[in-house]
Amino acid sequence: MKYHFHSNIIRWAGALCVALAVGQTTQAEVVRLHGGVSVSKAIESKRAVIEAKSGAQLEIVGSGAGRGLNDLSGGFADIALLSGPLKGVAEAMNKEKPGSVDLASMKEIPFSSTKMSLLTHPSAGVKSLTQAQLRDVFTGKTTNWKEVGGADMPIKVVIPFAGDGARVTLQATVLEGAEYAKGAIVRVSSKDVPVAVAQLPGACAVLASENVTGNVITVPLDKDLPMPWALVVKGEPSGAVKKVVEAVTELIK
Repeated sequence: MKYHFHSNIIRWAGALCVALAVGQTTQAEVVRLHGGVSVSKAIESKRAVIEAKSGAQLEIVGSGAGRGLNDLSGGFADIALLSGPLKGVAEAMNKEKPGSVDLASMKEIPFSSTKMSLLTHPSAGVKSLTQAQLRDVFTGKTTNWKEVGGADMPIKVVIPFAGDGARVTLQATVLEGAEYAKGAIVRVSSKDVPVAVAQLPGACAVLASENVTGNVITVPLDKDLPMPWALVVKGEPSGAVKKVVEAVTELIK
């Protein structure tokens, strides 16, 4: 009886060791994806299928496009999630902190795009804008909403931090490289921008449509404001990183 008891214990212990060893050898590799908030939301919505297809475990951080490039340069991310033009976002980050983004080592993999939206505080009272009017608002040429059919109220421009994809894209396209209005209110994250717009009478901002939340008004424009999405890696992707890149570009169009 004792023999069978000890024999069973040995078998159970052996089975446990095998199970633990198998678990260790089959544990999914973690791939770190940091960057644009709108891109991170799209990837998060497909997390389960991307993980199943790639065999990797995803670490998704929506910190902003520029910060994603910083993390990639510094070795804190395997893939940067880019919203907006790579060169423009990198230049904005390097202007803030020279040398923070090593653009020469990076490979951009475009895979989709989104649209940007104009949001205002409900008090602004504006019904629609043309892109020319939008340019004048965000460069500070137009300073009161009544000049574009809205309420008699000063305009407060709200923008995200310097490396944000929407900020860089709007400046490069609609603003044609011009500076934002003097006195524009800067928020450290695109997540904070709609909060500020909802709290400040007369405020406005342009963000990826996925990031518009809260008690704000989305104002129609005469033309769409597209913003490209891309994955950015160092050199040619391989291993788990390559499999995640392939899964994302196949599943998100």
